[in-house]
Amino acid sequence: MPELPEVEVIRFFLESHLIGKNISDLKIITPKSFIGNPELVEGQKIISTSRIGKQLSIHLRNGLILLFHLKMTGQLVLNTPNKYTRLILKINNKLSLYFNDLRKFGWVKILTQNELVEAQKNLGIDILSPNFTLNYFKKQLQNTSQPIKSALLDQTKFAGIGNIYANDALFLAKIHPISPLNKISSKKISLLHHFLIKIMLESIKNGGSTAKDKGYIKPDNTPGQHQFHFQVYQRDKQPCLVCQTPIKRIKIGGRGTFYCPKCQKIE
Repeated sequence: MPELPEVEVIRFFLESHLIGKNISDLKIITPKSFIGNPELVEGQKIISTSRIGKQLSIHLRNGLILLFHLKMTGQLVLNTPNKYTRLILKINNKLSLYFNDLRKFGWVKILTQNELVEAQKNLGIDILSPNFTLNYFKKQLQNTSQPIKSALLDQTKFAGIGNIYANDALFLAKIHPISPLNKISSKKISLLHHFLIKIMLESIKNGGSTAKDKGYIKPDNTPGQHQFHFQVYQRDKQPCLVCQTPIKRIKIGGRGTFYCPKCQKIE
């Protein structure tokens, strides 16, 4: 957390507020959170933004890129510092963009275009890319007995899927999260592909998910609203929205996993 929809919401917001403006100052509060020479970006105009998976890039006029990875608790907010602020970008000597990160797992790097390509070469195709085809999805999942939930969270296969959306997409496709990949029908894999894209787009429309930990907020310091549309995520012991059976919670790969034992049968 944040996952693809949350990072895309942040990107949209920053693009609408920062394009064409200059980085007048960059203040590093926590050195481990920043990699690079801040003088290389000071005075540079912001010309565009991009995203792959959970990684956000801010492109500068001199060809350099600020690459942000928010990890578990990273936030990018305007004019809202807190005791977990790790980095401050001053924009046009007026706005301040704060990189807050409670757990200090997130980071910001200054990269050239070639370095960015190298840094992201092991990422799978982004879920919202036109190249995230059903054929690609099936190829990444074939010939293994790995649990489907674990495969979905593998960023080398699919860039952007995190715990929230893996749980809910599996529910919508009626697939048990520990089902071995080689036991799942082609029809259900097709449904899962469809629901992954659908749920990502719905979450973006809803401003992303601000879950119980409140780790994600939009850059204007307001919460997202998609948490009110969760299917199974963080709904353990609550009735299934389809059959009223209590939602169960287990752990897969150390991650909290939510499912309906009636709607999602093990393959």
